[in-house]
Amino acid sequence: MTPDRARPRSRRQLPLAAHVLLMVAAALAVLAGLLWLLTSDRTSPLSGAPTDQIILEVIRLAFYAVAGIGGVIALTVAYRKQRLNEAEAEGERAKLFNERFAAAADQLASERAANRLAGVYAMAALADEWEAGRQTCVNVLCAYMRMPYESPPPRAEREATGMEEFRTVLEERLVRKTVLAVITERLRLKPIPGRTWHECAFDFTGATIDEGNFDGTLFLGTASFEYTRFPRGSVGFVGAVFHGPVSFKRSHYSGGRVLFDAAEFDSEADFSELTVAAGFLNFNRTRFHHRRISFAASVFSGGKVRFDSCRFVNRANLVFDRGSFTGSDIAFFGLNPEAMEVSFGSITAWAHPPAFDKASAALAPDHHRVRRTGQPAASTE
Repeated sequence: MTPDRARPRSRRQLPLAAHVLLMVAAALAVLAGLLWLLTSDRTSPLSGAPTDQIILEVIRLAFYAVAGIGGVIALTVAYRKQRLNEAEAEGERAKLFNERFAAAADQLASERAANRLAGVYAMAALADEWEAGRQTCVNVLCAYMRMPYESPPPRAEREATGMEEFRTVLEERLVRKTVLAVITERLRLKPIPGRTWHECAFDFTGATIDEGNFDGTLFLGTASFEYTRFPRGSVGFVGAVFHGPVSFKRSHYSGGRVLFDAAEFDSEADFSELTVAAGFLNFNRTRFHHRRISFAASVFSGGKVRFDSCRFVNRANLVFDRGSFTGSDIAFFGLNPEAMEVSFGSITAWAHPPAFDKASAALAPDHHRVRRTGQPAASTE
């Protein structure tokens, strides 16, 4: 698709000829008024009977007035011409941007990985320059990440089977890794000047992410990772700051390492209905500012989940209501019971309950069996 042309709206104006005639008529009216005021017996303050000297002065003033009005007309013509030139230049600029957008989109749709890589960089460069169309360019890059994709197996399995068989998917993985790289580069807390996309909205709904570095990024707009799959590899959100609402609702963790160490959620954060089947999900030293952080109806059937030394503002409530705890190694260590609450209402399965150390023991549910330990968990594997 092609975005709307970014042309500024302009008010309807009179044709240039009509504008000039109107100015000439106004000038003649002013001249006639001056002659009458300065020469009339009733209105002239100079004398009761105008002399030749006074009439000459009046004529001279009239010529000055005509010259001044002529200058105004000249300025009007020049201004109208400048506006016309600016409108034409803006139209040409918008046309060029749309042509570049179409070319980059065609490259992203190519069957050749090299062309798709070129398309990623072309779309990112266009977004840097085209402020009016930046969100559209970002939407295209995010849409690429949402396209169907199956992560390749581990290297050992690939080598045993034969690398050539996985050539296509490995090339696609490189393209997707590049998409995330150009996005996160422009979301750093200290991005390269002229490459700042902090205000944009990012929609990765349903994407498969098997490698990515969101460390030290800043999201001012909304961010959606709903239904996102993390099958393997490492995806870091270390030190990331989410000022706008963010959702990881129904995200799936089946083998990757997803690290939120020291991340900060200033607004609503929704982790409800997620599934942890394998891998490592870490919230070590994460800060939550919203009063309710939902992990409701989530399924923890495998892997490891850590909530080490999390910090909460406004006595937040960490909600695990209707959750299923059947196999994940979940631990709450170093928490401050006076600053937060943890809710385990209406749990559907409790075969493998989470562990609490002595500092966090007051947060453990009294009506369920829990694992208690005095040993802190490592922040990473």
